[in-house]
Amino acid sequence: MSGAEHDRCGRGPVGQSDLTGLGQSDLVVLMIARYFFQSFAHPGGEGWVRAISGAEQVMGRETGPRVVCAVQAMRQSRHNPFHFSNPDCPGCASRLCGHERLFLNSFRAVRRGRMADAEAHAMLLCEGNPTEGLLAAMGDLCAALPSAPLRPSVERQALH
Repeated sequence: MSGAEHDRCGRGPVGQSDLTGLGQSDLVVLMIARYFFQSFAHPGGEGWVRAISGAEQVMGRETGPRVVCAVQAMRQSRHNPFHFSNPDCPGCASRLCGHERLFLNSFRAVRRGRMADAEAHAMLLCEGNPTEGLLAAMGDLCAALPSAPLRPSVERQALH
């Protein structure tokens, strides 16, 4: 896993955000996942502590850790580095990396019951390796969340 360093990302001031159109649950899952990703890229930063405590604070003790389970399931299938944006850098955090986009698209598709779409995103995310564990973990996460909103329609679309 690799993330941009805050003090040398070179992205400059925040412009148009890639996060426009994401729902609150999407943003929360992304934030928690990014801190967990960060714990592997920079173990000394203890991002996993922020991931778990943030997950419990925002989503509750039962639901929050399920995000970490989805990340772990993905990690077990992927063999190559996972690219993510630094959650501590405002310029980086407003942008989605391609791998993050696949992770969120899979999550959003599972949440909406669009399993063929979820499987396609998960297959790309897991590099053609087994996706059953990731999809099961995302299913558990989605089952613990309030039902998915039907509007606005942008939330039903995959992120491009």
